[in-house]
This record gives sequence, structure tokens and C-alpha cells, in this order.
Amino acid sequence: MAARFHQQRLSVVQQRVRMRALYPGFTSTWERGLIRWTGDLQPTDASERYRVAVAYRLDSTPKVHVLSPELRTREDGQPIPHRYPEGNLCLYLTNSGEWTPNDYIAETTVPWTSLWLYYYEVWRATGDWLGGGVHAPKRNRPKR
Repeated sequence: MAARFHQQRLSVVQQRVRMRALYPGFTSTWERGLIRWTGDLQPTDASERYRVAVAYRLDSTPKVHVLSPELRTREDGQPIPHRYPEGNLCLYLTNSGEWTPNDYIAETTVPWTSLWLYYYEVWRATGDWLGGGVHAPKRNRPKR
């Protein structure tokens, strides 16, 4: 019979130390169990530089917002894909196991954010979201 090991979730301190090691330019604040990192990401050399905020509380999932520049819809009015109604980025399928509290945010969420920003730039230019994922069904408006 194979032994099963239960991996403990990473502490906020472990998350903070790893973030500092991989993203020394990010600053952090820690208050009442919520840690928030703020820093700049530039997906490619030709990309804009984005100021992002990553907020994390134990027993929750990281939430990422782009602070600047403001994300914009396309000129044809298409809404920005893969964002939650509150404006935070949809980086992975919730409850899929793609991210767990055993994962370092600096090794998952931050690189995924940079990739999301790359896909956002491609979408702005072409109208095609190349990042895959599950899209929420479009609501049909009742005809009047």
C-alpha cells in the first residue's frame, strides 16, 4: 500500500519570501491576514509595462487586478475576455486544481498574469483570444 502524504498549504510568509526572491521589484503590504503585492510586468519587449496588484488571503485564491494602464475594450466594443465582474483577471479554471494553496503565487499566478497580458494585447490587435479557457456563455437579450 502506497503512503499518501498531505502537503500543507504554504504560509503567507513562505509566499512572501518566494515572491521577494523571484520578483524583487514588487512591493508588499500585509494587514489582517491579507497580503498584497504591487509591481510591474511587461509580457514582451514590445509590450506596455503594466502595474498589477496581487491580493492573497489564506483559504482563498489570489486575485489579480491591472492598476495601470487601464484595460480597454476593442474599438468594435467587444468586452475584455477572461475577467470577473469585479475586474480581476481570470487566470485559470476555478476549482480545477490548476492552482492550490500548495502552489507559490510567484511561480504560478504572476507568470500567468504576464501571459494573460500578452493574450490581452493580441486580442486588442486582432479580436482573437488565444489564451484558451472556458468562456462564459453569452446572454441573449430579450427582444422588445
